[in-house]
Amino acid sequence: MKRKAQAAMEYLMTYGWAILIVIIVVAALYAMGVFTATSPVACSPCFGTDFAFVDYASGTLVLTNGASAKTITSVSGGSIDATSECQLNAECEAGDQVKLSGISTSGDVDLSITYTATASGLEHTATGTIHN
Repeated sequence: MKRKAQAAMEYLMTYGWAILIVIIVVAALYAMGVFTATSPVACSPCFGTDFAFVDYASGTLVLTNGASAKTITSVSGGSIDATSECQLNAECEAGDQVKLSGISTSGDVDLSITYTATASGLEHTATGTIHN
């Protein structure tokens, strides 16, 4: 009878450790976020604090001007939509929306917006990447 008890105890200990290791691995993977489903990010990195990302669909990107007034002098990777509150070479107030259209809808697209800060008159460039 003693031999059967010892065999049963060894069986439980061996598989007990294996089950404990599996539980620890699953808990670690869960803590790292492996099991959480996330939607893909449309814009990353996305223009820093100069422009806030609002929406992107079908080759049109909508941004909101940051906290300071600026004049957009050029856009590479797309063009400013005619319905935009901000136009090329016109002053954009803080909070105005900028609509960029004509953006390629395949692959990653690097966009660059060159603008002049109204307060200082210095030229800056804001960059972002659109993920299709």
